[in-house]
Amino acid sequence: PVPIRASSRDDGASPEPPARDENSGGRETPSLESEFARVLREQTERATRAMETRWTQGGLRPRVVHESTSDWIRRVAFDWPNAVMGTAAGSVLVCNCEELGGLEYRQRARRLLARRKDAHSRDWRAVEDRGLGERSLLGLYDAGAVTAVAIAGKLVASGGRDGKLCAWRIPPGADVDDPAHPRDGETLRRVGAAEHPDVVTGAEFDVPGGCVWTSCLDGKIRRWGLRDDEDDEDDDEDDTKTLELLGEWSTGQAALCLSLDPNARILYAGTADGGAVALDAGSFLVANDDAGSSSSLNPTTTIGATLGAWTAHEDGVTRSVSHARGGCLTGSSTGAVYAWRVERAGEGRKVAPSLAVKMIGHAAAVVSISTGNPRHVVSGAHDGTVRVWNAPDLSAADEDGEERGDAAGGGDVKKSECLYAVTGHTVWLGSVQADETRILCDGANNIAMCYDFSDDPDDNGDI
Repeated sequence: PVPIRASSRDDGASPEPPARDENSGGRETPSLESEFARVLREQTERATRAMETRWTQGGLRPRVVHESTSDWIRRVAFDWPNAVMGTAAGSVLVCNCEELGGLEYRQRARRLLARRKDAHSRDWRAVEDRGLGERSLLGLYDAGAVTAVAIAGKLVASGGRDGKLCAWRIPPGADVDDPAHPRDGETLRRVGAAEHPDVVTGAEFDVPGGCVWTSCLDGKIRRWGLRDDEDDEDDDEDDTKTLELLGEWSTGQAALCLSLDPNARILYAGTADGGAVALDAGSFLVANDDAGSSSSLNPTTTIGATLGAWTAHEDGVTRSVSHARGGCLTGSSTGAVYAWRVERAGEGRKVAPSLAVKMIGHAAAVVSISTGNPRHVVSGAHDGTVRVWNAPDLSAADEDGEERGDAAGGGDVKKSECLYAVTGHTVWLGSVQADETRILCDGANNIAMCYDFSDDPDDNGDI
């Protein structure tokens, strides 16, 4: 037999040509690796299309992510796989939302990753003494000590009716599946706290900016410096570390909601007179060096400057707001959701909002809006429904590249109906949040719910 000699570029031999299929007309036969990549890509595309169909047609699978044994859940936010919850009695809870099948499902749903009992007190004024803002916030169906929650990685923030903002950190190594993990969870470690003169209505992490933004019924938007030293093991229950106030700005009216657009660097707030305000959240300078790229706040930026203010809802108060690509959405106490096209241009980069879409469907105050899924808007209201809508087009130009007209100047304002409503929640529903795969919400008394679109809910291939 003739020995096979490996070709080498060093000895002048040419590499062997790729294998060709005799039945393919001379075309090169794809390698096993490229064929595997093609199959994987096609499977991913099919799964993505199927999930989008489920989003459009309501093919969701409900499941419980946490069941409290002793308290009502009033606020929910998540940064997958963890979710933070605020309760009526003032506790802050953190759970792991990943699913575990079998007989341990309900037991695991009751276990917490971390918690802080009595983080906020149920201390508020009598109904007769409330101003318009607090009356609008509470209404008949919003009573609880925790009024705002946020989560970013291992960091958690909570705001209360007692006027306190608390920043927490999930203890390192906390794992609900560890047999030694306490059923009630590890103790959330306090990073710092701050006082407000009235109810804290919103909290937003700005991790690149190293701060937490808050809205308050006193009409102020505040920016607090965030310190998270993981090497500091001081877990004293009486810890009194304070967050540094970096600035505060007035909205002119009681501020009821807050949303940070991390890309456009705009902070939106809704007010008790039906208004909406856009503030400058600060731009960043990006530096590239041998260690990679890093960003820092632009020293010339005008953080907190008012970019624009407008009347969002003439017949109600602005109960909820959410940033969106190309603008923002506002929810009214009357049940309407309006989508605003927000262009930032000109001197001082001021914004020029114009009404693009009226989204009609809710029958009571819209208290939460989420745009975490780029294709869909999710809203929650005191009518006990979570509604899913197609995301409105807020781009500055239409399909032909023509600039869209200003609604106030006679431009077209579209009307939109929701794709479907998820019913069965109570009128105490306080928050919803979505990403491309799921929706999390409260409004089920002592339960935090997840509506999952990643799998076929009936496991039969049909929607």
